[in-house]
Amino acid sequence: MRPLAIVMVGLPARGKTYTAQHIERFLQWRGHKARVFNVGNVRRALVGAQVPHSFFDPDNSEGLEARQSAAETALDELVTWVGAGGEVGIYDATNTTRARRDWVGIRCRDAGMEVLFFEIVCNDADVIDTNIRASKLSNPDYLGMDPDKAVADFRARIAHYAEVYEPVEPEEGSFIRTEDLGRHIELQEIHGYLPGKLVSFAMNLHTVPRPIFLSRHGQSEANRVNRVGGDSPITDKGKIYADELASWFHDHELGGIQVWTSTLQRTNQT
Repeated sequence: MRPLAIVMVGLPARGKTYTAQHIERFLQWRGHKARVFNVGNVRRALVGAQVPHSFFDPDNSEGLEARQSAAETALDELVTWVGAGGEVGIYDATNTTRARRDWVGIRCRDAGMEVLFFEIVCNDADVIDTNIRASKLSNPDYLGMDPDKAVADFRARIAHYAEVYEPVEPEEGSFIRTEDLGRHIELQEIHGYLPGKLVSFAMNLHTVPRPIFLSRHGQSEANRVNRVGGDSPITDKGKIYADELASWFHDHELGGIQVWTSTLQRTNQT
């Protein structure tokens, strides 16, 4: 299997880093050597954090040069890591222009990698606002800054990227594009085992955290006599537990809950 470069694409606050990290975990869980290379982290190491939004203005030649240097450093690290035996390098950056993606793609293909662009599009203002306040305000660029000023600065940064944003086009090669939290998914030239698995991943991706509650079933007749296995019903104590569990969800006003359970009596009754 040829090594794979997954190149993230999209405006800031769309969930690219969140998605890149989850792709890394998903692939590692499946036994693949996967690693994220984040250009923002490299940029902070090279020029420091808390740069103003004007640093990201496409007309700011000094900022453009510094950002290009960070992009090259991160890509060098990815290529070196893959050359040492890595299987999937995830290049986490905005990559909003065709020229930038062409440069990344050529460099990766010359190093023997397949290239898959993973574009995230989101036009939901509530989701974008949630992403800004939940993640960006806690990153090093805005530590210690007044939250309202930080939000205003980050929105200005987004506007700079939006000025030059070019969606991925079919002639660029393989890509997965998700729009508005998976309401629409577009695929282009998806071939092979790993890209196919990433399609399934993308179809089930959520960029906003959701709570997951795990519970055992209430006490069963088998539990009462320390017997393992079987398909026994729950006891009176088990019914009390089930009622208390339901009351807890009602008390906390957790609506819209999906319940996943096995086919056994004790779990269905709970």
